[in-house]
Amino acid sequence: MVRRRIPRRWSVALWIAGALALSVGGLGLALVLSAPSPPAALASAVPPKEIPASWVSSEEPAADPRAARADEPAPGLAMPYTTAGTLALFANGKPFGEETYELRIADEGTTLTSSGRFWLKVVLVTARVAFEQTLKADSNLRPTSHVAQFHAPLGMDRSIRAAVAGDRFLVERSGKEEEIEVDRDRAFTLGTFSTYALLPHLFALRQKAGSASFQILMLGGPPSQEAGASPVMAVQYAGPARLVAGESVLGVDRDRISSAAGDSDLYARGAEFLAFRADTEDNALWVCRADLFPNGVEVVDDGPPSAP
Repeated sequence: MVRRRIPRRWSVALWIAGALALSVGGLGLALVLSAPSPPAALASAVPPKEIPASWVSSEEPAADPRAARADEPAPGLAMPYTTAGTLALFANGKPFGEETYELRIADEGTTLTSSGRFWLKVVLVTARVAFEQTLKADSNLRPTSHVAQFHAPLGMDRSIRAAVAGDRFLVERSGKEEEIEVDRDRAFTLGTFSTYALLPHLFALRQKAGSASFQILMLGGPPSQEAGASPVMAVQYAGPARLVAGESVLGVDRDRISSAAGDSDLYARGAEFLAFRADTEDNALWVCRADLFPNGVEVVDDGPPSAP
């Protein structure tokens, strides 16, 4: 068994663009690379949650991502499901943000609420950006609305409101209106990083033979997303994996995410999102659950990853 720490590399990819574009605007994602020391009251200081004993086992997750375990809900089904967590965000090993979220899935609909902050170094000044977002969908995770507010210095506040009207998302970004053609059965609304907590559920609902393809609604994304055109994201079940937190080894599922921006990996236990990684040879992005892993978490490889 080979233990592999998260490499110090990340890609300037659409994953980060979706989370940061509204907040930093034209400043660019390169600012994250010079992130200063984090402010007080980091996400890692949140009261830790106890890792369920059923997760700590040498037994690997079921190969079929639709399979239910006796001790936890079937992932991604239209059924009551509530969870909450706090994310710690790292670029090249340096913390640059935190986010706390709550996800509720019920017969009457789905709601994801979150708040958090980024800190970025702009020349010699540390810019701190606070944000709140609310994403709503129906019980089958088809998006209905999205609202986000970013509070930044120097008059760089940003806001976004989007709502479904037929086969289109009507979007208002800081006073400018546009329309995005949407296939609600394939849509994945990419906002801040907590929106990845929806992906294990969404994948379980939409996947066929371990694969699914999604239309990404990058409501804070790059200028290239125009009305009637959205990026496509493919998700493939990539087999079981293991995460190491302290002395605990956790059996988890790994999903490979592919798009024009590159590949990334999402780690989950059933329907519960645990971590996300995007990397190239030079750069790395790592997002993990600070409430479950206050002292950090590592990936363990037992051999070559499953082919995507």
